[in-house]
Amino acid sequence: MSRIVQFTFLVSLFTLNSCTVKNQISTYWQNERNFNSEIYSTTEANYYNAEDQISVKVFNNDKFIDIILETNSTNTLRKIYNLGLSIWIDPEAKLQNNFAINFPMPAEFPFTEEKFENYLSRFSLTELNEEFWDRFQLFEVVNAKKNESLSISTLQEDDTYQVKLSSKNEVLFSYHLRIAMSEFYSKNLSGNEIIGIGVASINEANEEYYSALSSKEYINKRMERLKAGTNQNPYELAEWWVKFKLSTESEQ
Repeated sequence: MSRIVQFTFLVSLFTLNSCTVKNQISTYWQNERNFNSEIYSTTEANYYNAEDQISVKVFNNDKFIDIILETNSTNTLRKIYNLGLSIWIDPEAKLQNNFAINFPMPAEFPFTEEKFENYLSRFSLTELNEEFWDRFQLFEVVNAKKNESLSISTLQEDDTYQVKLSSKNEVLFSYHLRIAMSEFYSKNLSGNEIIGIGVASINEANEEYYSALSSKEYINKRMERLKAGTNQNPYELAEWWVKFKLSTESEQ
């Protein structure tokens, strides 16, 4: 009887593990090392979050991981303008907030819906790209495990972190983040790496906001203080996570 129980347990465990692996979204292997390659805009999204109307594309090679977020929603873009955007990365896929790129940073004076519509209508496609460039130049790298925070300018040349905001034909807002793979893995990819990528934002740009970015526990404790107004949900990008299986060249 005990053998039957053990066999049943092993079958269940195998089935569970198989489902877990099957449910991972595979990244795109990308030999192209050019940060501005058109391949990033023409490739189909890996994942779409319907609530925030944000699509996600993830590429990797042995040197870099590239994360592209895109939306055509003016309401979503207004939230990003007002709140800033935090991209959390967990190389162990335990969905823990231990590493983040905060870009763009939150606005000092948030837009109302009407004012934001009027603001966007002033720009052509080229002018909107210039506006992104002028308005958002600083980004923040947070390593919660090391309790470190680093401020970087988009005007600096950095081999470890690259970020870019743009507007393209049929894409109102495109955000491209590139991070050196060495920030997460000390060895070459084995083919078994599962990485967690999270998107989060908080409503009010103040001292508590910036200190909260590196601590999920702090966010939860102070959430009611950090939110603004009584009708809070429409102004907030909720935190959500997606797991991706990193690709290797041998799998291609």
